[in-house]
Amino acid sequence: MTLRQYLVVLALGTAMSISSWCIILIAIDPATAGMLAYAVFYLTLGAGVAGLCTMSATLFRSWKYPDRSIDHAVARSLRQGIVLAALFITCLVLLSQSLFSFGTMVTLIALAALVETLFLSISAKRREV
Repeated sequence: MTLRQYLVVLALGTAMSISSWCIILIAIDPATAGMLAYAVFYLTLGAGVAGLCTMSATLFRSWKYPDRSIDHAVARSLRQGIVLAALFITCLVLLSQSLFSFGTMVTLIALAALVETLFLSISAKRREV
């Protein structure tokens, strides 16, 4: 799959996620919605954010570093997009439950950095072997 094909598929999936999120935002009343509605709301929002982060990071890396392998740029961008989306959605869920504070924010950012460091160390070990 070429970079162009990957980005087109990713853009279509992201557009569908964001469209679904907008429909949920307009059509569902939060006062009467159940847990399933909230789960679908956060799932579609997370998929849209992950797609947007992944696309923008992939485009940036392919533009900034044209001599590097595109496979590594795509893998790194996808991983970081998912981690950032998870961080964002976790913050929103904690905020909706009034559990979000400066301490939880620092803890979540440290956890995201730890996850990224773990993946970087694993990929560095694979390149050595």
